[in-house]
Amino acid sequence: MKKCLSLVLLCLSVLCQGANGDQPPVQRHQVRVGWGDMLFETAAFHAGLSAAGGEKYDFRYTGHLFAEYRYQISQRIRLGMQTDAEGIFWKEAPRDVLRKPAGPVTPVRNYNVSLVPTFQFRILDTEWVDLWTGLGAGVLIAFDNARQVELAPEVNFTLLGVEVGKGPWTGTLELGGMNALRNANQVYLLGSRLLSVSVNYRW
Repeated sequence: MKKCLSLVLLCLSVLCQGANGDQPPVQRHQVRVGWGDMLFETAAFHAGLSAAGGEKYDFRYTGHLFAEYRYQISQRIRLGMQTDAEGIFWKEAPRDVLRKPAGPVTPVRNYNVSLVPTFQFRILDTEWVDLWTGLGAGVLIAFDNARQVELAPEVNFTLLGVEVGKGPWTGTLELGGMNALRNANQVYLLGSRLLSVSVNYRW
């Protein structure tokens, strides 16, 4: 009886080791780099008159460039830290009645950099596709080439994130929004980065 029991235990041990060997290792760490749209910024910053009475023109936008580290603390929950940066550039100059430059041209360069801790909840976790939603809250630092610096609280939300991939490399499409304001007159972001994409590496 003892020999039979020992044989059964040995077989179970081998089977369990084989089953564990077939399972992929847990990939708790992830780094991702991506780009997001600037629909709010292109609507808020556009050609027109400046506060000094000149004309603003020749606008350029970088889009949102972001990077994030995420750590999976359970099958459903990931915590992370994200940084996001964008630039909005234009020129200002007095114009005559024919809309030709009538004075010195002043380049204006505005930047927004944010640091946001993030929380993600995985709705679906399959071999090839993950669906998740998330929320983040942090600070936005706004500065320009006139040496003005301002801080504002920032709240980000992810309505739906879709991550596709099986190995260490994956890709993500994310629907959400970034919001940062100090008051009704100082709005830096409002529903910005509605759509973003990223390339991810996990280990």
